[in-house]
Amino acid sequence: MISRIALFIVMLVPSITNAQLESQFQFSGQNAEVLTAEKKITVVTPEVVQVPDTCTRQVPAGQREVCTQETRYRQECSWVPSSQRCWSEPERICRQVTRYRQECSHGPGRSECRDIPTRQVCVERPTREVCRTRPDGTQHCTTVGGGTHCTTVGGGRDCRDVPGQQICRQVPYSDTDCDTVSRQRCETIPGQNVCENVPYSVPVCRMETQYRTESYACTRPETVNRTAQKTLKSKIEVEVLTNGLVEEFPVQIVITEDSAQFKAFSIDAKLGKEPSVFVVLKKKEVTIASNTRDTIELKSRLILEVLSKEMLPIALPTAITKASVTEASKKLLIVLDGQISATGAVDLKITHKGVLTGTRTIAELVASYPSLGVDLGVVDGKPALSIDLTNALKRDLKKKNMRLSLKLSSTLNLGGVLMNATKPETSKLYEGTFVELK
Repeated sequence: MISRIALFIVMLVPSITNAQLESQFQFSGQNAEVLTAEKKITVVTPEVVQVPDTCTRQVPAGQREVCTQETRYRQECSWVPSSQRCWSEPERICRQVTRYRQECSHGPGRSECRDIPTRQVCVERPTREVCRTRPDGTQHCTTVGGGTHCTTVGGGRDCRDVPGQQICRQVPYSDTDCDTVSRQRCETIPGQNVCENVPYSVPVCRMETQYRTESYACTRPETVNRTAQKTLKSKIEVEVLTNGLVEEFPVQIVITEDSAQFKAFSIDAKLGKEPSVFVVLKKKEVTIASNTRDTIELKSRLILEVLSKEMLPIALPTAITKASVTEASKKLLIVLDGQISATGAVDLKITHKGVLTGTRTIAELVASYPSLGVDLGVVDGKPALSIDLTNALKRDLKKKNMRLSLKLSSTLNLGGVLMNATKPETSKLYEGTFVELK
């Protein structure tokens, strides 16, 4: 363990000014540092003291008779004779009535027939010339066909069924007819004795003690601030998790009191310059080891960790290999190149560029993963995101010209506070990937 002692000589400061212990060490690959620091301080302690004062009190100064009107009650009763109470109530009365409905039927049908007359249809047959060659080489032609050909058509008997005449009659049936009528009901209320409390006023006199105000000497509590000169000392133990990394950079440590009474303190650290590695403040604590009349001794502890960019718990893919969406299930599959963090967030947009409509948004989604609608898996040995677009679709999916814009973000969970001013990249945007519709 490498130890260094830093001693600071400071002047006294008023109690209203925060007293700070400051120290610094140069990191160059060591695993630990032990630092000490001290300064003169003025401690303000509130104290309650008793100071002279004049108080007053009430003392008896005799008695006198005081009379007041007091309300009392007496019971008065009277006989209420019997009476009748009547009221109207609805009553439903029903009776049987005879009603009629119409029933219709058809009588027997009949057959009607008629004779269809015959007629003669004639057509003129065309003539044609038939020629043949004789053995002597001459040609002989004969005219065939021609004349009129007639045929007799029609005749016979045509019959059809004619339905019978419709016959209707009134058929009686029984029905219930109800009405609501008002009936008067009455009841007899028996006679009874009715009592009530009636107020009345009576004068009441009593003797009351009279008082006068008397002053006397007394003391009252008052808070005063007592100041005392003390030395504030601290032993600061610094543990560094180097992970085998060596780089020189200064680390400044500051201890600050949280109250003018110096009953609580806080400790913090910051980098003197920006290193190429990342430094994480994983733990910090400061306690009062002892508090005597002349000295306040503190015990402080810091744990730092040094990480390279490759050691950070964050991974973003280099590119998107392919993207496809299944029309039936509305599932978007994104296959990635490189590594991806196990947890993170997606911010995606799918757009379509039409010839007449221009660019329109098909789907938009912002979600974390892994979650109910976003899963992280492996496809063909590469990391892949499976995303449910059911609730993210704004328009119908298209066969052509669908493009994906995807922003991946990862949480930088370091188990402490990153001290670097320059923060590592925790998100990346991927644009222009063609989305295939399956």
